[in-house]
Amino acid sequence: MRCMSVSPPSDAATASRRAPTAARFARAGLFHYGRLLGNGYRVLAEVKAALAAEPGERVLDVGCGTGGYCVAVPGEYVGIDYDPDYVAFARWRWGGRRRHFHVADLAQFNAAAGFDRAMLVNCLHHLSDVVAAAVLAKLCQIVRRRVVVVDADPEASNWLQSFLLRHDRGEFIRPRAVQRALLAARFVVTAEGRFRNTPHTVVQTLFVCEPKR
Repeated sequence: MRCMSVSPPSDAATASRRAPTAARFARAGLFHYGRLLGNGYRVLAEVKAALAAEPGERVLDVGCGTGGYCVAVPGEYVGIDYDPDYVAFARWRWGGRRRHFHVADLAQFNAAAGFDRAMLVNCLHHLSDVVAAAVLAKLCQIVRRRVVVVDADPEASNWLQSFLLRHDRGEFIRPRAVQRALLAARFVVTAEGRFRNTPHTVVQTLFVCEPKR
């Protein structure tokens, strides 16, 4: 799954400098199309509707992975991730005048211009409570209008999703109420819900948040 942290793993700086090879590019492509095959387009549709971005707005995608959620943004899109293979694939597949991808950590990313909206999709369960709190605090500072957060819902899992979550790379899978509590510390949660992916194999939470000022 997509992931991004304020404090990436100790070898992230080395990883960010490595040049993508054909094998690494293929790895990113396999991730992207494998996830699309496994999940379908439901998550994208839900994110796009919740984000409700307008053409004149600037949107940040934290933990953008291979960049597929850029199509939910009609205006300027900025995706950040510290996996250089994913970012290289995203630039190849989606990059353009309005779409920008960076190998970056949120803590060090230059966000002086700020953003109107942001998304954090299937990323929260990769972050410890301390790191998640730091990421959300940063987003509260730099996002003016809305943050959309999507993550796994372990409480609504069927046997297949339970299996997938047990083998997920994320170590911090949280119940829906705990996810909400993390968000509510920095944001006003204006809407929340659950939805299933296209093949109905995974249930996701979705939160729409506004920064507390």
